[in-house]
Amino acid sequence: MNVDMDERERMIQAFLDEMRRRYAQEVEAVGLPDGTLEYVRRRVAEGDADTLLFMLKLGWLMGLQTGFAAGRAGDDMPSAGPGPIQA
Repeated sequence: MNVDMDERERMIQAFLDEMRRRYAQEVEAVGLPDGTLEYVRRRVAEGDADTLLFMLKLGWLMGLQTGFAAGRAGDDMPSAGPGPIQA
């Protein structure tokens, strides 16, 4: 299947829009270290896509590991409150 970059970008945007719609409150409740927003803005301003992609991949990997650990522990249903996010 040959999908052009515009279509790939639309698919990514649609995925992110749906995740934002579903999980906006949970994501907003996540606390990040002081200075994170400024750090990310600086990386964007400097065009440092490599660091931003590393951060995304690290978060993705950590989520996969959490899901795998929960699955091995037999946690079928997430508890109330912040917990597993399903795409």
